[in-house]
Amino acid sequence: MVICRDVVENIMDYIDNELDLKTLRVLEDHMGECPECKAFVDTYKRMLDLSGKMKEQTFVTPEVRERLKNLLKSRMKPC
Repeated sequence: MVICRDVVENIMDYIDNELDLKTLRVLEDHMGECPECKAFVDTYKRMLDLSGKMKEQTFVTPEVRERLKNLLKSRMKPC
């Protein structure tokens, strides 16, 4: 059983197409039933797209990435 936090934990691997097929299917099934997770993933993808279009190259350290992930986890509503 997938919970919303699993989507947050795996979002980068999902976006980078690095999940095994079973995990990918489970997460996509969950997102098909959970509009909050679908919106979260869509928003995250859009954020990455927009940040990639910035004129100056911005580097996000692993520490900042981890802090962002933890913040998102703390604000997600349980399914």
